Amino acid sequence: MPGRIDREIKDLGVYCPNDECQWKGIIKGIETHITECPYQSIECSNGCGENMQRMEMETHVSKECPKRTATCTHCEETGVHNIISTNAHLDVCPLFPITCTNDECDVVSPRNQLSAHKTTCPKSIVKCEYSSVGCSKRMKREVQEEHNESFVKKHLQLAVNVLQNRLPSNSKVVKLSDFNNKKLKNEKWYSSPFYASPRGYRVKLGVIANGDCDAKGTHVSGYIHFAHGENDNDLEWPFKGVVTIELLNQLEDSNHKVYTLKFNDSVPNSCKDKVAEGEIGRGWGWHEFVPHSELGHNAADTNCCYLLNDCLHFRITVNATYNKPWLV
Repeated sequence: MPGRIDREIKDLGVYCPNDECQWKGIIKGIETHITECPYQSIECSNGCGENMQRMEMETHVSKECPKRTATCTHCEETGVHNIISTNAHLDVCPLFPITCTNDECDVVSPRNQLSAHKTTCPKSIVKCEYSSVGCSKRMKREVQEEHNESFVKKHLQLAVNVLQNRLPSNSKVVKLSDFNNKKLKNEKWYSSPFYASPRGYRVKLGVIANGDCDAKGTHVSGYIHFAHGENDNDLEWPFKGVVTIELLNQLEDSNHKVYTLKFNDSVPNSCKDKVAEGEIGRGWGWHEFVPHSELGHNAADTNCCYLLNDCLHFRITVNATYNKPWLV
């Protein structure tokens, strides 16, 4: 009896529980119908959390679901739609089209080619090709060649000024003779005045062979003095720059003794000011320029000899720093 009752129950007629569905069948067929019913509410298979009728699912997962698979129309990268089709991807997409940001330029380039475009874009604002020598003009690249042609003389003068301001001035070698006699008599010797460079400062070297002040009897003292020159009214005073004095090794061109004087704000003006005609400026240098003990031949450590045939040779290089080099 129970078996018969069960069969009779399964054969009873039923309707689909979904209101819009017109399906009618027996109880034993309802489970199969529910898995196929187009009106049955189901959850999105992409996992976006949406619920909808089964008959709407295909359209949703292929066209509407934010988690559907999508392909970037620019770089063809595939991924989740709500990333690939939004700024999360488009802001970094290497092939996304970008319009040049320069005014008046409407060229569109893939993002990964924009930088290359800007290096040649005629509307880019660029420095003058001669900015390194002082031309501060900025212009669109398309007029740069015209600018260069119009300012040839100015650029040339700027370049000359830079060279005058940066490159070392001409050097001068001076010779002190009769050293031992000057040392014995405690004499101060001056070189002949000379110009450090064309249109430059006029200087002379002062040397006390037997030393000065606390260096007397142990060292040679050396000083730079400014002398009156024909260019003085066109030069900048007080003098600023670097003067290098080298005591030359007379055996080979190496191991010279090099001393550098920096004429800055710490140097008294009396040592770097313009000198009246017929006068000589106060010296600036070293009491202990070089010890007497180091003047002779030294073959043990270095092949050096600074005092040879009772003579010393000095090389003086003046490198002036001009505040207004274009006026010099």
